[in-house]
Amino acid sequence: MGELPVGGGLLDIGAGTGRVAIAFADLGYKTVALDPALPMLKELRFKNSDGTVRTVAGDAGQLPFARKTFDAVIIARLLYLVSDWQSVLHEAHDVLKPGGCLFHEWGNGESAEEWVQIREKARTLFEEAGVENPFHPGARSRFETEDFFVKLGFRRADELRTGSGPSMTLREFVENIVSGEFSYIWNVPRVVQELCLPRLKDWAENTFRLDQSVPIPRELSWTIYRKP
Repeated sequence: MGELPVGGGLLDIGAGTGRVAIAFADLGYKTVALDPALPMLKELRFKNSDGTVRTVAGDAGQLPFARKTFDAVIIARLLYLVSDWQSVLHEAHDVLKPGGCLFHEWGNGESAEEWVQIREKARTLFEEAGVENPFHPGARSRFETEDFFVKLGFRRADELRTGSGPSMTLREFVENIVSGEFSYIWNVPRVVQELCLPRLKDWAENTFRLDQSVPIPRELSWTIYRKP
């Protein structure tokens, strides 16, 4: 894994069910997976039957570890989900050893992608109807997070492109929003959904070719930062 020490210690913040943490552990790194959701950690332990990943229930904004503990920190598809994402990055910086790496995967699409424009139209409609932070209350763009990495003193070291996400038609994407398959409407009152979702469908129908199949997201990549 490049400049990471063999058998080094890694922290996966917001590890979920272990998609990334288990992969690093399989490479021989001493991996700690942190997540606030106990059911997620239970599923991770089930998948990691050999126990190579240590699981910790905790808050990403208040990490229960000493400063300069880990050789690397992993943050994947998290910063758009948490309102205190700047605090998460401060904490990640503190627990990372000098010279250590931070691996960041954004994974939430870019503004030019049609599905992102549909998602953001839904956000706008819900907010105009009075719902504050209807979904994804954290960072709005990858560029916003990159600026904050620089502010903390991280140096961008590399980028690893890993392909695109799964494809679906834009019509399927809209229907998954409306049906609640995606989390975008879970915190939106029913009366607001009934007001906004038909408007969303009409807007999307008039703006895009909905039977067009697109990858969601168009590109997945990891940005690697180094702490001086």
